[in-house]
Amino acid sequence: MPRYEFSEGSSNKFWEIKLSGKSFTTTYGKIGTDGQTTMKEFKDDATAKKEYDKLIAEKVKKGYAPADGGSDDEDDEDDDADEAPVVKKTAKKVAAPKAAPAPKVAAAKPVAAKPAGGSAPRYFEFSEGTSNKFWEITMSGTDVKTRYGKIGTPGQQTLKELGNAAAAKKEYDRLVAEKTKKGYEEKSGGGGDHYDEIEE
Repeated sequence: MPRYEFSEGSSNKFWEIKLSGKSFTTTYGKIGTDGQTTMKEFKDDATAKKEYDKLIAEKVKKGYAPADGGSDDEDDEDDDADEAPVVKKTAKKVAAPKAAPAPKVAAAKPVAAKPAGGSAPRYFEFSEGTSNKFWEITMSGTDVKTRYGKIGTPGQQTLKELGNAAAAKKEYDRLVAEKTKKGYEEKSGGGGDHYDEIEE
């Protein structure tokens, strides 16, 4: 997995990218920390490879140099401005999310179920002016997974791994409350037509 590092003044960041078929994951943050991981999925392998090469070229242009290891930087992914990822431990296995719905399954997903040890995905939408976004959250054990983006796109996925089920439930409830407070409305049917997996 290619890893790049950038050090200038007080800034010491790392960036790592891993391509897997039609998706890739990037991990980024300050050197010495676990950083955070984001996954992007594309319509086919060629598109994913093109974006993968483009991101590496951008990082090199910004002054990132290849290093031995693996991670990424804070200005990489367009993390949803609504999210404040507090990652206790960044999962390195985002390419195969646990208990996530199988990719490319457009079947409706139940929404009402609240998490116990695991939960069915809960899907929300926000539309105001030119902003039309979706957000979905699922809890599985100690993991909280979200997928988010513009309605009609696959969006991108983030996985937060908490220390225990109670901490995961607390984070799950916090994120749901935060979204509804911002005007997101929960939709039944899971929004299967908009994307396939889970979001942030």
